[in-house]
Amino acid sequence: MLLSNDDSVGVDAVAATLAEKYAETETLALIAEKLGKQEVAKFLRHRFPTKANARSGDMGEILATAFVHEDHDYVVGPSRLIHRDHQEWAMRGDDVLGAFVDAQSRVHLVKVEAKSGVSITEKVVKDAREGLQRTDGLPSPHSLTHFAERLLGTPDDALGEAVLRLQLVEGVRPGAMTHVMFLFTASDPSQLVQNDLTAYNGMIKQLAMTLRVNAHQDFIRTAYEKALADDT
Repeated sequence: MLLSNDDSVGVDAVAATLAEKYAETETLALIAEKLGKQEVAKFLRHRFPTKANARSGDMGEILATAFVHEDHDYVVGPSRLIHRDHQEWAMRGDDVLGAFVDAQSRVHLVKVEAKSGVSITEKVVKDAREGLQRTDGLPSPHSLTHFAERLLGTPDDALGEAVLRLQLVEGVRPGAMTHVMFLFTASDPSQLVQNDLTAYNGMIKQLAMTLRVNAHQDFIRTAYEKALADDT
């Protein structure tokens, strides 16, 4: 568990990269160059969710993605939120997927279920576990294909090809998988998480991470507001 001691530092860090979670950096640069920086904020208002629950869900996913990338060295590719059809709609499929290739050229995958809320209840933890267990604990075929496609044409193109080969030719095995339950909250769900991990009897490696921010809702609201203000 990680407890925030200075929310302002976290807000600044999140706000600094929030725009690129919702739009291609090339698009943002083009708008700024051709139409003026103030129009970037207008563009982002059509990309950022406005409802508190939608923002909370997105923030959980964004922080979970950063966790597996920065703390566990998984390649996560461009944000899947860029391709969402509507700013208020929840994304389908697995919340976060990541991959890396080890020294023996074996592909390892991580599947993350992210939950965000002021209070994490037993039901929320149960829902997270059910999400991780979908498709026998493996990534959903559609989500894995989408993840691999997002890597193609980027500096991680070779990894995208390796993920496609794993999915289409070799097959994904539990031994190549890690599950992460990521909780972003103001509460302390430690016992609930421990109970869940103790009850798990599958073959997939399990990790859990709780990020506690006492001013959970203010953190989210301020991060989005700052991201918009910085682009005006």
